[in-house]
Amino acid sequence: MNNPEDFPVDEDELRAWINERRGRTGISWKGIADESGIAQGTISTWATGAYAGNGQNVAKKVFKYRQLLASREDQAAEEEAAGLSNGPYYIETKTGRRLKGLMIRAHTGSKITYAATGSGLGKSREAENYCACVAGAYMITLDPVTRTPTAVMEQVLRALGARPGTSWARQMSAQIMDLVRGKRRLLIVDEGNWALFETLELFRTWNDLAGLGICLLGNEELHKTIRTGAGLSQQHSIARLNRRISQGHLQDMSLDEDIDAYLDAWKIEDRDGRALLKRVGTTAGTGGLGEINEIIENAALLAFEDGQALTHGHLREAMAARATSYLRTRS
Repeated sequence: MNNPEDFPVDEDELRAWINERRGRTGISWKGIADESGIAQGTISTWATGAYAGNGQNVAKKVFKYRQLLASREDQAAEEEAAGLSNGPYYIETKTGRRLKGLMIRAHTGSKITYAATGSGLGKSREAENYCACVAGAYMITLDPVTRTPTAVMEQVLRALGARPGTSWARQMSAQIMDLVRGKRRLLIVDEGNWALFETLELFRTWNDLAGLGICLLGNEELHKTIRTGAGLSQQHSIARLNRRISQGHLQDMSLDEDIDAYLDAWKIEDRDGRALLKRVGTTAGTGGLGEINEIIENAALLAFEDGQALTHGHLREAMAARATSYLRTRS
């Protein structure tokens, strides 16, 4: 890569390039603006030669944009050559079937269910797959910013394909209930362990008054919260939600059957390689199936660079490379 500050860029050549790319791909000026970080009005007028400002400054930004796209294309080509583009996106596992059962129970029975699992067991992917396969299922994801009732209601309305008719929380909640009442809808809440007490009460209310099925997904903290109220401002009040839980599931690591399904889907046949990845998947503190997936992808790239089939050695090298460090030696 080159730094455009080190030499003058060819403004006419870059203008021709961006116009050719827009015509070839059909991308809009807004799309280019979103990708490049250059204001839409600036890039569109510069590309047509009507920009009144410093064209060299815009050209430098376009130069950086082209190098970004080139690096993405090189990476994509390498991944495709290594077979990663044909890698499995969704893999059915024993744990996944259990999670799907909780979603079905909440969906068809208008119930509240939850699953609290360790990292990397595939709960988010399972939820995405469920929403893609059935009608009437919607998914939102909580985080430290979107854990409040108002933020959650805004997410739910977007998921339902609606816009808030008001900024008043009471009316937004009523709008959501009107949209789902009597329609056998399911709301999957990923990262549900972030939910405030008031947010959990909102879910309970929607289930009580509108029959909205709720499936909460999260880490082990979610189980403690639901069963004991740990971490909530009103622990004594969690019983109202707990009483309405139809089914729950707690699991802290991947099952052997889950790992076997992953290794089979990735066509990992080497006995030593399978044993290595099984140790990774069943070791406390690792990323479970997600960790295995990252190791396999990195190992496939290493094997491609070596011009060889993927081996146990590539897997070990990829596992070591997941956390490299360079430390100054103490004297």
